[in-house]
Amino acid sequence: MAFFEDLGKKVTQTSQDAIKKTKILAETTKINSQISAEKRAISDNFSKIGEKYFELFAENPDENLAVFVSAVKEAQTKINDYEEQINKLKGAESCPSCGASVTEGSLFCTSCGAKLTPPPAEEPVASPEVKTCSGCGAVLAPGAVFCSGCGQKTE
Repeated sequence: MAFFEDLGKKVTQTSQDAIKKTKILAETTKINSQISAEKRAISDNFSKIGEKYFELFAENPDENLAVFVSAVKEAQTKINDYEEQINKLKGAESCPSCGASVTEGSLFCTSCGAKLTPPPAEEPVASPEVKTCSGCGAVLAPGAVFCSGCGQKTE
């Protein structure tokens, strides 16, 4: 009988040790998760500090930070160039007021409402079957009652 009692005690002790280790592991995982969240908060705040510094001192940065400010400006210029390339591929242009992408030939920006400079009117080729708008010079579609470029009623 003593054998079974000792065996029962060992099984109970092993179970209690396993439960204790599981609790420690769960608590450690929880604390590690909290540490990771705090590290992310620190990283986010460092990023915000950098953005605020750039916003306030980009034109006259501290000499220790000038290289970083310069790198950000260079990256911004490249991004603008890439966005222009995308706009050209899509047949769009950037609004000079807000930078939003607008369809090429639009008269107003759809984001800020700024009036856009229309592209220079091309000289229409004079031919008897091609009619042009007397207001803006755009080529009129056959049978058009109104000009699609300026909205003026055709003659």
